[in-house]
Amino acid sequence: MSFEDPVEQTYLWSWIRERFHYNKRQTAPKTVEQQLSDATWASLVMDAATQGIGEQAQLVNDLAYGRRGWLKDVAKEIARYAHPTKPCALVRDVRPRAARIHQPHRAYWIPLDVRAFRVPSHVLDQIKEEERAVARRKAKQRAFREKRLAKEIDALASAVNGGNTLVAQSGLLGDAYAYEPSVLYGANYVPGVIGNPAWIPPKIRNRQDPPIVQHVRSSIGYEFLRINARKPPYWLGARIASEYRVVTKRLLKHEFFFHMIEDLKLEEEFERRLGIEDTGYWIYARNHREFLRHKIKTLTISPGEDVQNSDILRQLKEGGEEYQQTEAFVAEHQ
Repeated sequence: MSFEDPVEQTYLWSWIRERFHYNKRQTAPKTVEQQLSDATWASLVMDAATQGIGEQAQLVNDLAYGRRGWLKDVAKEIARYAHPTKPCALVRDVRPRAARIHQPHRAYWIPLDVRAFRVPSHVLDQIKEEERAVARRKAKQRAFREKRLAKEIDALASAVNGGNTLVAQSGLLGDAYAYEPSVLYGANYVPGVIGNPAWIPPKIRNRQDPPIVQHVRSSIGYEFLRINARKPPYWLGARIASEYRVVTKRLLKHEFFFHMIEDLKLEEEFERRLGIEDTGYWIYARNHREFLRHKIKTLTISPGEDVQNSDILRQLKEGGEEYQQTEAFVAEHQ
């Protein structure tokens, strides 16, 4: 035997899901113990009801139809609700107040099952009117966003037609315009104190008409386009941060080679005073330092034929073994 009544099925599915969502972050030992005890009791009741025990099956039916338990109190509150304009929130979400605060998103709502409960006509009319008002407001917001998006795309296209070639790597696609700024002041609001010579104009905010396209260059030399001072997308920020980490490692290695070259020069001078002629082996460290400096400036991730300095490229090819030994020495002492 199983629960064949659709009202009972909806009731059990909704409230089991609600209890899991509400209790998944419980940390107090006593509360966790109490909730586990309640879950064990509920499981025993459902098992007994599916096995054909009439008393337990009647209990589940009474809970689903509001003859017992929480839904009985909810039905009483809805029956005597008489606000002239405000709709009854319990019709949309019958969960307790603590659950509504814990999970306020409407994806977690449990609406009143109208198959088992009678809702007054004036309450339903208020809810329908509010739904129509929400639909009108969302349509107006959608039209405003589409209009602003069209203006920003036109501004971006003008920048591209003017010769800017950074669109492909800027991340200024559809998702870049999804943010809707909040309007705190009216159209005639003037920031600051008029006539104050110390007043600093505010930064460019997201809402600009016509939109402003900025050509931004980061501290490591990465270039991209930004509309109305918006933050770049997450993937673009992650890419810039990754290249920043690469440049930081190269800067640290560049500094290491600087001190290493100074030590090698002192060692060569000391050997010369002792009568030992062993000169020039610090030049490989200097060449590698110059190679690192070039890579830091050009953001070249992997070495290859893209190195523009022909002397450094020739030195890299001729002294490959020496460079490998130098790299091994640096790896040991870092």
